[in-house]
Amino acid sequence: MSVPSKYHGRVAAQLTKGQIDHLTVGELTVSVQHGEPIDVSALLLNSAGQVRSQRDLIFYNQTTGPGVRLVPGQTPGVFIELRSLPRDVDHVRVILNLADQQAHFGDFGPPIVRVEGPGGNPLYEYVIDDLGREGVVVALDLDRVGGAWQLRMLGHGYDAGFEALVTGHGVRIGPPGQEDLGYRGPAELNPGQEVSLHHVRNGELTLVKMALGWDPVRQIGMRKVEVDLDATALIFAGRNVVDAASFLQLSSRSGAARHSGDNVDGSGAGDDETITVDLARLPQQVTAVVFVVTSYKGHTFERVREAFWRLDDGVAGMQLARGNLRAGGAHTGMIVAKVYRDGSTWRVASIGVPIQATHPVEAVPEVVRYL
Repeated sequence: MSVPSKYHGRVAAQLTKGQIDHLTVGELTVSVQHGEPIDVSALLLNSAGQVRSQRDLIFYNQTTGPGVRLVPGQTPGVFIELRSLPRDVDHVRVILNLADQQAHFGDFGPPIVRVEGPGGNPLYEYVIDDLGREGVVVALDLDRVGGAWQLRMLGHGYDAGFEALVTGHGVRIGPPGQEDLGYRGPAELNPGQEVSLHHVRNGELTLVKMALGWDPVRQIGMRKVEVDLDATALIFAGRNVVDAASFLQLSSRSGAARHSGDNVDGSGAGDDETITVDLARLPQQVTAVVFVVTSYKGHTFERVREAFWRLDDGVAGMQLARGNLRAGGAHTGMIVAKVYRDGSTWRVASIGVPIQATHPVEAVPEVVRYL
């Protein structure tokens, strides 16, 4: 180990690509700091470098595994308890991938990987540089050596994508409903894609959750700019708005849609605003629920840090669709997704269309075009 690095007022050893160190702790947390939203995943591998079962992929749709669990927050990570890892697990591989599938690590500053021991004690820090068009990087490996463990810094970019990476380690991917289904591909739908919610998992989906998150913008001198984004669920019967859940009305009149409350500056970790919709409680005349994001003070999305939206299965917690609001560029609003009736079932569609709107009412004429 070489040059020490300070963070949180404490000292960690600064490692570089290829360096190895023997671990003397029984548990550790690997986290990543980056300017863009990142998903952290882990693969539990046997001596042949393959998963033993689908349980050995720990990612946003399966957040826990034997001895491993994801740690959510603004600096996402993974907690690993070495002594709880099964005896036939010889390697733990930690993977980072950009939440925006169209983005590349080379477009931004390098990710900083940090490893902490018990009580948050800093152990190592690794700046992964020299990345280009890759959206996925294998950050590090933990290797079992005899009765002990060692850490190996990798930083290898993988431009074939996350799906190709995990299938290469034995994760089986199949159509929804099959027993060998582990990873459904990126949970996010690209703009214009949709899927029947009846086929997302066994049985009908009854609850959807839309989440919005962003960070305060700090200008020169660290002055915080209060960017106020708002999540809204517009409820339609045909082409007419009949109800809504927003910062103005936290619960729809039917009670089926509920807003978590207005966050005016993006402060706080994780999701800043959420809307849950109980599909079974929607009145029969409702044909669609459209989710929009608007910027109340007129700040354009290109000025907002780590701004994302996400649509989840509210019961299983499985991600259905997501997107990066910065893709909206010099706009003040975005139609992000819709859930609509298709006969006796519901379908979800990712839209991701930027618009100019600072208030939900201003978004309605644009939304009608996508019903």
